Amino acid sequence: MSPARQPSKRDRLLKPSFRALAHRWWPVLVWLGVIRLESTDFASANNTSSLLYTVIAAVVPHVDESFVSRLDEILRKTGHFAGYGILSGLVFLALKNTNYDRLRLLLRRPWRICWHDFWRWDWALLGILVTVVTAAADEIHQSFIPSRTGAWQDVVLDSCGAAVLQLIIYMLSLRAFNRRRTRVVQPELSSTR
Repeated sequence: MSPARQPSKRDRLLKPSFRALAHRWWPVLVWLGVIRLESTDFASANNTSSLLYTVIAAVVPHVDESFVSRLDEILRKTGHFAGYGILSGLVFLALKNTNYDRLRLLLRRPWRICWHDFWRWDWALLGILVTVVTAAADEIHQSFIPSRTGAWQDVVLDSCGAAVLQLIIYMLSLRAFNRRRTRVVQPELSSTR
């Protein structure tokens, strides 16, 4: 029997602590809880529509119920798009920051001078993948609740929200990287006149 290999200092540095992981991933967990809460009977179309009608009727006493119903549908679909886009962005940031925590003590260069410090395909794709899996699980869960319906179209809408937010993150990362690159001190050229 060979003795168990002791982890080296480098191995210990590459593995983030539970505290560091909790610090970086708690927003994702809280947002998953919000999504789970919205997947219950509490957030069914009947409940949100009646709440919306009450709020609008307080401001405009003679409001048409069909208008409130259409507005509720628009708000619900916008919520799907935005809510799952936010989940995708939170996963991206958690992965990015966890990567920073893992590598900052080993890097022999400053952080945020290379493009892959700002954005990586794997962070974006994992953000989208977590969103798609969560959306599919959410719709399956809703199909078992009598006041809710599970729809594959909502999974597509949620996935589109995730993809759009990842595109926005890419553009913002590219902008930040270019700004950072131009801020690097350039040597002055002097003339010999």
